[in-house]
Amino acid sequence: MDKAELRRAVIARRDALDLDMRAAKSAAVCARLVELLGGSGPAAPRTVAVYAAMGSEADPAAFAAAAAKHGWRVAYPCMFSAADTVACGQRMCMRAVADGDASEAPFIAHPTRAFAATDVDSSRFPIVPAEALDMIVVPLVAFDHNGARLGYGGGCYDRYLPAISPACQIIGIAFDEQRVDHVPTDTHDLPLPHIISA
Repeated sequence: MDKAELRRAVIARRDALDLDMRAAKSAAVCARLVELLGGSGPAAPRTVAVYAAMGSEADPAAFAAAAAKHGWRVAYPCMFSAADTVACGQRMCMRAVADGDASEAPFIAHPTRAFAATDVDSSRFPIVPAEALDMIVVPLVAFDHNGARLGYGGGCYDRYLPAISPACQIIGIAFDEQRVDHVPTDTHDLPLPHIISA
C-alpha cells in the first residue's frame, strides 16, 4: 500500500471512531502528556508546541490547557505564505499563544491556511524559535512500531523537526487505531522518538 492509500485507509478508520470514543482516547493521551510535563521539574518557564486538532485527530487541547496552568508557554503551528516559505526555508513556524487568546489566533482557527507575516499580530502571537522549544507534540495519520510517522503529505514537520534543539522532547500522539504494520518512508521522513497512543 502506498502512502496515499494508507493515508486514506487510516483516516477512514479514525473517522469511524465515535465522538465519545475519540474524546475518551484524547483525554487518556493528554493525561500521559501531563505526566511528562509534571516530571519535568520546576525549572525555568518552558515552551511546548502543540497543534489544533482537525477532524478526527487526537486532540491535545486538554494538555495545552494543563501546560499553560503549569506556567509553560504554549505555541501553535502557523503556516507561512509562499513568499515567507522561500525567505526562511520553512513552511511553518510556531507562534506563542497566551492562555485565553486561542480563540483570537487566526492560525488556530484555520490551521492549514497560509499566513503572510503581516497577517498575524507578531506582538500578540510572537514566533517561537524552533531551538527554544522544550517539547513538541506532533500530529500524525499513521505510525508503526519503529516510530515511522505518516503525516498529511505536506512535509511541514519533516522540515521543521531538524531545526529544534536535541534536548527537545518530540512526541507524536494518535489513537491505537492509527497503528499499522509498516509505514512506507522516504529519505526525508523522520521517525518519532516517542509516540503516545490510546
